[in-house]
Amino acid sequence: SIGNIPDLERKVLNAINIRGAKYVHVHVPCPLGWGFPSNETVSIARLAIRSGLYPLFEAENGKWVGSTEIDEIIPVENYLRTQKRFAHLFPKGIPDSEIIAIYQKIADNNIEKYRLKGDSND
Repeated sequence: SIGNIPDLERKVLNAINIRGAKYVHVHVPCPLGWGFPSNETVSIARLAIRSGLYPLFEAENGKWVGSTEIDEIIPVENYLRTQKRFAHLFPKGIPDSEIIAIYQKIADNNIEKYRLKGDSND
């Protein structure tokens, strides 16, 4: 993710040193399509990471080999509110708690599955 450039650089350098085919999936928020000011692109990417909705992990030969822990986990609502594409989840500014809970469950599952919770998140 462009929300963590050192992590992205490390993973690209690692991929370069692997013989054969590689796949690098890079998360880059889209200001125009997602509905936020372009000067907030990196901030939105960081919120996606910190919410757990976009886990930074690494796999080799189809197997998980590690993840980048989240320094400070935030509620997914903090990420969703920043974008017009999720405006339907906040009619009249009031969050649709049932739908947001689904997103939160996805994030929580990512945090557990990819072991994203650091010691400072206890």
